Amino acid sequence: MRILVATLAALVLAAPAQAATRAVQAYDTPSFRTVWWPNALPAQVGDTVQWRLTQPGNPNAATHDIWLVPPGGSPTQLGASYLGPTAQAVVSQAGTYQFYCSIHGGLAPGGMNGTITVGTTDPGPPVDPGQPWTTGEEPADPNALVNDTLAPTVFEEGDNTPPTLDLLNAKPTDTGAKAKVEVTEMVTVTLRLKHGKKIIATKRVEMNAGKDTIAIDLPKRLRNQRARYRLQVWATDAVDLDSPIEAAWIDFRP
Repeated sequence: MRILVATLAALVLAAPAQAATRAVQAYDTPSFRTVWWPNALPAQVGDTVQWRLTQPGNPNAATHDIWLVPPGGSPTQLGASYLGPTAQAVVSQAGTYQFYCSIHGGLAPGGMNGTITVGTTDPGPPVDPGQPWTTGEEPADPNALVNDTLAPTVFEEGDNTPPTLDLLNAKPTDTGAKAKVEVTEMVTVTLRLKHGKKIIATKRVEMNAGKDTIAIDLPKRLRNQRARYRLQVWATDAVDLDSPIEAAWIDFRP
C-alpha cells in the first residue's frame, strides 16, 4: 500500500502543467510602427498561441497577416485580419518558433516579427497583452537617433553662429534617394528619411565647404514597396550648432 501511495505521489509531482493559451496582439503604434505585442513569448509544449489581428478603436490600425515557422520547418500562414480577428496554433515541439506579418517586413531585421521559445516546463501563467493603443504604449525603437544633446567636445572660441546648408535638389534612386547640398564651412551633414513619424534611415557624412551629392539607402525590405518619404537634411558644425532643417518629398517607385 505504501509503495502504491508513493508511486501515485510521484506521478502527481511529475505531471506537466495544464496547457495554456497565450496571446499576442498586432499593434500599430502612435508613431506608425507595426509590431507584435509582445514579440517574444515563452511557452510550454502543448500550449496554444493566439494572435489577435484586429485593433478595435485604434485609428492607426492596418491590415496584418500571420505566418508561423516551427523549429527547422517551413512557414505556414495561419490567418489575416481580413479573414478573421484571431488565428491560433498549438506549439507541439520544444525549440524556437518564429512568427511574422508578410505585409510589414516579414522576418527581415526591423520587420513585424517575433519568437516563441517553447520548453518542457511551465513558464508561468499567461499574460494578456491588452489593448496598448488605448494607453499609447511604445516599444523600444531600434531606429531611434542617439541623444546628441551632450556638451560639445570641441570648442570654437567666439563661434555662436549656426552653419548654413542649402538643399539644391533631391531625387529618388534605385535604392533610396540622393540630395545635392551646398555648405560654407566644414560640417557634418545628416540625411534622414521618414515615413509619417517613423524614421526609416539616417546617414551622416563629413563635408568641406562647397557642393556635393549625398546618397542615402532604404533598408532592403522596403526597396520593393512604392511609398512617399520625407527627406530631411541639415548641417552640424564643430560646436554642435545645427543649421535649419531643409526637406523635400521623395516618391519612391521601384
